[in-house]
Amino acid sequence: MICPKCGANMTLKKGTCSKCGYDIEVNQKTRRISCYFYNQGLAKAKVRDLSGAADMLNRALKMSKKNVDARNLLGLVYFEMGETVQAIHEWIISKSFLQGNNPAERYLNILQSNPTKLDNLNGAIRKYNSALDLAQHDGADLALIQLKKAVSLNPKFIRAWQLLALLYMRAGEYEYARKCIKRTLAIDIANTTSIRYLKEIRELSRQGKQIQLVNSETDGQAPAELEDRSGKGRNGILPAFRYEEDKPDYRIFLSLMLGVFLGIMVVFFMVVPGVKSGMKNDFKSTQAEYAEELSGYLSDIDSLEKENQSLQSKIELQEIDLEALNDELEELGNRVGGVNMFRLISYYLQLQEKESASRMEIFILQKRMNAVSEEELKNEAAKGIYDRIQEAYPDVMTVTMTSSELFEQGLSLYDAKNYEEALEFFQYSYEKSADNERNLYYLGRTYQLLDQKEEALRTYNEYMERFPEGQYYDAVYNFAAEL
Repeated sequence: MICPKCGANMTLKKGTCSKCGYDIEVNQKTRRISCYFYNQGLAKAKVRDLSGAADMLNRALKMSKKNVDARNLLGLVYFEMGETVQAIHEWIISKSFLQGNNPAERYLNILQSNPTKLDNLNGAIRKYNSALDLAQHDGADLALIQLKKAVSLNPKFIRAWQLLALLYMRAGEYEYARKCIKRTLAIDIANTTSIRYLKEIRELSRQGKQIQLVNSETDGQAPAELEDRSGKGRNGILPAFRYEEDKPDYRIFLSLMLGVFLGIMVVFFMVVPGVKSGMKNDFKSTQAEYAEELSGYLSDIDSLEKENQSLQSKIELQEIDLEALNDELEELGNRVGGVNMFRLISYYLQLQEKESASRMEIFILQKRMNAVSEEELKNEAAKGIYDRIQEAYPDVMTVTMTSSELFEQGLSLYDAKNYEEALEFFQYSYEKSADNERNLYYLGRTYQLLDQKEEALRTYNEYMERFPEGQYYDAVYNFAAEL
């Protein structure tokens, strides 16, 4: 491999460069530590701990500034917190490290394609700066107006919500301040500044309630009442106290018992019979409704059972047809000589349906013909078909394609997520130009997307050994670590 410091050739077994003495193991260790902090930041971002995720991602970038995944995620975290300028800054740096197949390019294109949204984000930042200046120079009322406009333009601007909460706290509007802080905690659940503000709001509101309670108790009392509570009069002399014994009044008790008895009799003879008859009628109507629903369910079950039987019979017939079709395919494959010959015939029939074949399609037909083994051509039927294809396309064995043409065709199929066909073109392109790191990178990436892990890992290792300073090295290193 090539030394990252001086560019001299070195081997991984030695671990140090023989020319400059650079320790490659230190470089590998810093990459692993950077990946660890990136994973921690990703876990925090998934639970909306955005401030904690930003801290972990900044640590990852301190260990390896070329960690493109960490830088892109940090930009997304900043954008979610309303820090648009910092997010764009991180994406631009990421784009300078890795050009092509970089999500940062897509993020920047989305912002540039929507100028209205970009103007709103910029306007929110300008109004926040203006409100901050007004708040520092005793212009709280105007600052409130500017901050309300800022959060309307960018509802996720955490710093603007926090400053708005501070201004509400200063004005004594603790309920509005609490709502602003809760908006920030909905965006970033572990923002230490917002949690500290919320604690201050609770303490201030509690103190305000205690002061209000004390004022209401003292101001609402008349001087005479205060003197009565103390137990003394105006001159400090205790008032006279007279004791009178209460006499029992049996008439109140008798009238109460009579009213209770009359109420029980009214309920028993007038209310209870009506309630019983109503309950009986409700029970009968409910029973009739349940009987109708049960009969409907039973009829539905019968129809479903009949439909299930018919579907089972259709499935059995389809299985029989499928077995017969498999037998025909096996017989056809044995008749024409083998699998490669069968693929050749299938592709040839596809070309026959078209009016003319392109140079790329004839090149693919050439590869299909080269894949047919001599053992398969011993079959007379296969040999006849093979000669017939050569007669139909006399220049099939002489057509050539450049590595770049094959790569572009594979890349178009790759972008269309047709990975199986794209893999074939990347293989052809790599066979013609093995020194092009782009061919090797997309070949390994396609292997990984097709879940061919062993081939993908082998291709990634080959890339890291041959192109240690390549533009896809960081991405390949991360993909290999995942595998």
